[in-house]
Amino acid sequence: MTKKFSQVWVNQTELGKKFGLSAIDVGKILIEQELKDPKSGRATPKAIEGGYAKSTPLKNGTPFFMWHLHKTKDLIGKKHMVLSEVDYWVNEVKKSLLEASRLFEEGQDKLAYLIADHVYEEVPQKVRAEVKTRVESIKI
Repeated sequence: MTKKFSQVWVNQTELGKKFGLSAIDVGKILIEQELKDPKSGRATPKAIEGGYAKSTPLKNGTPFFMWHLHKTKDLIGKKHMVLSEVDYWVNEVKKSLLEASRLFEEGQDKLAYLIADHVYEEVPQKVRAEVKTRVESIKI
């Protein structure tokens, strides 16, 4: 079975979500591992030759790199624990609720309520109840 490009290659944000890390934190780890150049922000020859990174320039020609999900996940996993499915979704729901709260404070009530009302829809049914219980026990 052939995997889709997006199932193999991810940006730093998507990679970080697997560990509860920001894209910046992932970038720091990639720099520590000599897979990302600290000055240019580009993948190093070591990363490209080792299959950790792939050049995928943006439409305007700006250099951009995608990271091999499994190779980099294994590398980051040596220092950071991969989040469980429940923890991953708790983080995602918390981020959405914080965004809804920010919008509400800015006077964008309708958009805030829309986000809050649909916050659990993407959470897989098999973990939704546990995610909801955990999120509701957290003071946001």
